[in-house]
Amino acid sequence: MQRRNPYDVIVVGLGPWGASAVWHLARRGMRVAGFDRHTPPHGYGSHGGATRLARQSNSTGPAYHPLTHRTFELWHQLSAEAGQDLLLESGTVFVGKAGSGWFDRTLESLAASEFEHEILDTEPAQARFPSYGIADDETTVFEPHGTVALVVEGLRAMHDQARRHGAELRFDDPLEDYSENADGVEVRTASGTYRADRLVVAVGAWSGQILGLDLPVAVERQVLFNFAIPDGVRLETAAYFAAPPGDDSAPFYGCPEPDGSYKVSLPSRGKEIRPDKLTDQQPTTAEVAAVRRCLRERIPAIDGEPIRATVCMWSEVTDGHWIIGTHSRHDRIVFGAGCMGRGFRYAPVVGEALADLATGTERPDMALFSPQRFQSVTVRGARRQ
Repeated sequence: MQRRNPYDVIVVGLGPWGASAVWHLARRGMRVAGFDRHTPPHGYGSHGGATRLARQSNSTGPAYHPLTHRTFELWHQLSAEAGQDLLLESGTVFVGKAGSGWFDRTLESLAASEFEHEILDTEPAQARFPSYGIADDETTVFEPHGTVALVVEGLRAMHDQARRHGAELRFDDPLEDYSENADGVEVRTASGTYRADRLVVAVGAWSGQILGLDLPVAVERQVLFNFAIPDGVRLETAAYFAAPPGDDSAPFYGCPEPDGSYKVSLPSRGKEIRPDKLTDQQPTTAEVAAVRRCLRERIPAIDGEPIRATVCMWSEVTDGHWIIGTHSRHDRIVFGAGCMGRGFRYAPVVGEALADLATGTERPDMALFSPQRFQSVTVRGARRQ
């Protein structure tokens, strides 16, 4: 039988979700090509920095539990293919008070799961984790199988293994336009025009612009700081410190990094930016002061100025869940948007879902993330990435 197009699937965007989709498609024997305007990993998206926290718990409910099991399974498969551990098991500490929304939701999710965890009273927690500031009226939860995911190594493993399975990847080749017809899709980039049966779009903060949809997604600026760990201080676990009850802010968090430093971040809400302005911004004096205030309260052994900082972004969806599914006006186009700050951890399973949807495999477990739950409005403008 003669094939209509040179490729079965084209993937635009080779960050965590797109790279995972290419890896899955290629290992199934599909003819797949991937394009990116840059060469990931890079400083123009949501995967900036060396690590991402990859805990088993979540604050978004039991619907994520099967996806969590599967994403860890896939991370281990990718590690085996790459011959390198891409998840470093550090354990994860959670500290908070009853009534804190994020903390309560995390405890409820853990209680409804099979994930191993311990709930510690104050004195045992303070003795076990002496470097953390744990108040007398706070509860501490320890998740022994929480991990730190390696960003650079993870992305390169997806790219390398996709190529090993036959994928064609083209970096520094921005999308210029695309169209759909009865025979498939046509994608035009800076290097030429390419045809495939299906198109997957995984361009993060640029999703609405590229897809021509008014998605309910806010792109927010985030800053990651690395501090030196003083001699004699033990900071071997990842840690989350929940905001107090009545404050719906994201938790202050940190984790050990492979270079021996400790990364911390005080996630911001409401600092919306245009994604093309990300690289123009440096950490402000106020941001450094705010994170150091948190450190004095929560990790007082760390002091001094940060040894480096990384500015990145995440995409916040109004209802707190990803957007994954078929374009409302193009049956041959599948997309994923709205990483919600947990996109890297779940990249292997999101990429698998995108690959399934692009090749006609139903995924009822992804119904929660369907774009059809919103009344998306088509917007005008160029599709240029």
